[in-house]
Amino acid sequence: MADIFFKFINMSISASWLVLVVIILRLLLKKAPKWLNPVLWGIVGLRLVLPFSFESILSLIPTAETISPEIIYSQEPIIHSGIPALNSVVNPIITEYFATNPTASANPLQIWIPIAAIVWTVGIATMLIYTVISYLHLSRRVKTAVLLRDNIYQSENVASPFVLGILRPRIYLSFNMNEKDISHVVAHE
Repeated sequence: MADIFFKFINMSISASWLVLVVIILRLLLKKAPKWLNPVLWGIVGLRLVLPFSFESILSLIPTAETISPEIIYSQEPIIHSGIPALNSVVNPIITEYFATNPTASANPLQIWIPIAAIVWTVGIATMLIYTVISYLHLSRRVKTAVLLRDNIYQSENVASPFVLGILRPRIYLSFNMNEKDISHVVAHE
């Protein structure tokens, strides 16, 4: 479980580098077409979802594996961010707090990383259960929705417009919307 935990941490760190690049690009390219923003953020989303990365000389991400899984067993735990200035600031702190004590029976990271992995797994499981329950509850609320046209439905149980579904998404509207508002909402959704 710790290996998967490290994989997700490293994916998150590399995605944070990409977020930083996207923010800088957005500041520099203010006059760029608006369609470029979703493309840039889509790249960040792909980085968060895809479990692998491409390494090249031209890569914007300093290193694909900032925190090595071997950090648990090393005498002096360090990270390799790809940025020497960052390494020189962070590594002394990590070594000070998590270095192996020769008289101790276990490395502090051998204790803390499995605990963090368990907390992370419980958090993900909780969010997945909440998502499924919310989806089922919302699906039950719009079960009586009436087809307006195409994939647009109206329901008395809807307070504000939303899209529900991944494979066959449907737009749900409330009955008290006028035709002008409906056209704007459908264009947005």
